[in-house]
Amino acid sequence: MARWQRLERWLSAHEGERFTVHKLAKSMRIEVRQASRLIQSYLAAQRGGHAATLYVLKREGRTRSAVWSVGQRAGDVRQVGHTLFSDVVAKTKRGFAPDLQRIAEINPRAASLVESKIEAVMTGALTVLAASVDSFYGDE
Repeated sequence: MARWQRLERWLSAHEGERFTVHKLAKSMRIEVRQASRLIQSYLAAQRGGHAATLYVLKREGRTRSAVWSVGQRAGDVRQVGHTLFSDVVAKTKRGFAPDLQRIAEINPRAASLVESKIEAVMTGALTVLAASVDSFYGDE
C-alpha cells in the first residue's frame, strides 16, 4: 500500500477531523517524521496528473504547527488562496530581505534604497497578490 493510501485510510476513519502532524503521528503510532512523509505523499498524489485521491488535503498555518483538514467547499478554495499568500509572504521575506539587509550593512549609502525596495515588495507587490487572491475567489 502506498504512503498516500495509508493516510487516506486514516482520513476515512477520522472524517471531518482537523489534525496536526503530531496528532497524526500519535494516532497512527508512528514517528512525526513518518507522519510528515504521509502528508507530503498525499499532497503529491492529489496534485498528480491522474489524481486518484478521495479527498483534498488543505493546510492552515505553516511548518509543524500547521493544521490539516479535508476540504472541497467554496470556503476551502478561499483558505487555499490565503495559505498561498501566507507562503509567498514568508518565502519572500526569507528569500530576499536578508541579502538586501546585508548590502545595507556593507554599504550604508544603499540602506535607504534597501529599505524602500523591501517596503515596495512587501506592501506593493504582495498587496496586489493578496487582492488578486481575494478577488479571484470572490465572496461565495
